Amino acid sequence: MTGPGAGYRTRVGGADGVETEPTSDWTFAWVDRVAGVARLRTGNRAVSVVVEGSGSEWFVTLRGRRIAVSVLSRREQLLAKAALGSRSGTGPVEVTATLPGLIVAVETTEGSDVAAGDPLLTIEAMKMQNEVRAPRAGRVAAIAVAAGQTVGTGQLLLRLE
Repeated sequence: MTGPGAGYRTRVGGADGVETEPTSDWTFAWVDRVAGVARLRTGNRAVSVVVEGSGSEWFVTLRGRRIAVSVLSRREQLLAKAALGSRSGTGPVEVTATLPGLIVAVETTEGSDVAAGDPLLTIEAMKMQNEVRAPRAGRVAAIAVAAGQTVGTGQLLLRLE
């Protein structure tokens, strides 16, 4: 699962969307599958979340905020892990849309220096606003979208160098 806000990141895979594995610094584990309660954990920190959905449409509620998330197959998890590894370097990074939606705000400008986790833009999808954050520190080389524009999954949003 990926979502905006505090930068929580984990992935949920498997045919029924409940097999888990650690990614980045966070791990995901069911506390009560019937009630939809799960735990996100990193080091000594843990937070409880409410998980709901089926198929490819999943939502996590964290501290009263409902966040749309993506369910990835095992193959997609491996590809995403490889992409995350390439983002930790110093080369260019293409930031793409993880879900279709409307660009509500572009919160940076070309040539701006950003830190990892800085807000870059906001996408509205299913009446929820999702903040896209910088995957690593860098300089915004190009912005490929504008406020009011509709984007599709995988569409280029901006480039960092």
